Parts: sequence; C-alpha cells; structure tokens
Amino acid sequence: MKQKIHFTIALVFIVALLAVVSFGQWNARKKLVFAESLTEVAVTVDGSELTLSDMAFYIAYQENKIEETARIYNMEDTGEYWALHGSNMFLREEAKQTTIDMAIHDEIFYQMALVEGIELTEDECEHLANDQYDFWSDLEEEQQLALGVEQEVIDESMQRIALAEKYQYLFAEMNGES
Repeated sequence: MKQKIHFTIALVFIVALLAVVSFGQWNARKKLVFAESLTEVAVTVDGSELTLSDMAFYIAYQENKIEETARIYNMEDTGEYWALHGSNMFLREEAKQTTIDMAIHDEIFYQMALVEGIELTEDECEHLANDQYDFWSDLEEEQQLALGVEQEVIDESMQRIALAEKYQYLFAEMNGES
C-alpha cells in the first residue's frame, strides 16, 4: 500500500512538472503581435534602449531583402525559403540576428556622431529624402500596415542611420581604414 502511495505521489509530481514545463514552452512560443508591442525593448546598447518601434525600419528592410530572394526560390510559397536551415540556424533566426546586429552597429556609430557633433549636409539630406521615398515606394500596403508605425518613425530611423554611416566613414578615415 505504501508503495502505491509513493508511486502515485511521484507520478503526480512528474505530471505537474511536465505541465509547468509545457506551459513555459507554450508561453515562450506565443506569437508576438508586432504592432501591439512597439514599446517593448528589443535591445539595449550602451544604456540606450531600442524599442520595437525603433527597430521597425531594420525589420522591414531585412524582411524585404529576404522576401525578394524567397520569391525567386519559390514564387508560390515564400515561407519555404524562410524555413530553410543554413549556417547552424534557420534562415528566419539568422535574419532576426542580422537585424539586431545592424541596429546595434548603427546605434553605436549614431551615438559617436552625436558626441562629435556630426550633421548631414544639404546634399546628404537630399540623398536621404530620396532613400526614404524609395523605401516607402517599395513597401506594399500590407507591409506598411503590418509595421504599425507612422512614416515619421521610419524616416527618423533612416536619418539616424545616415548620420551613423557618415560617422562610420569619418571614423574609418581617421583610423586609416577603408
């Protein structure tokens, strides 16, 4: 009788443990609704928090870039390309990491540009305006709606990136690099 009680208690404990682990995994796999999570912090760079709203340009850029290749790979089912497994990870995860890396890179150089007082010239601002127009022209209506951010947010991100790029070139030049 004691053996049955011990066995039942152990079994109940194991089932409870499995339920907790399963719930944790289910909760971790819940899909993030991007437009509803724009204020969530995606990454912190040297004390500066970048929210999903700040990352919207990078996400849209990376998605467009990969989606172009995915259409070539399989016009009927671009999801097939996104699900490919490449260099030790799925393409979807690789794209996510690339997006984060780009944002971190640009934030570091943007902060350095601010410290140095770097500004865009009139020609650079004109080039930026053309890039912004091209970006919005390339986005499909569905993609614009999925972003969930106003055009001004994306345009501001692109301005920060332009400033970061300018400083990156100046920084490389100051250090004798190409």
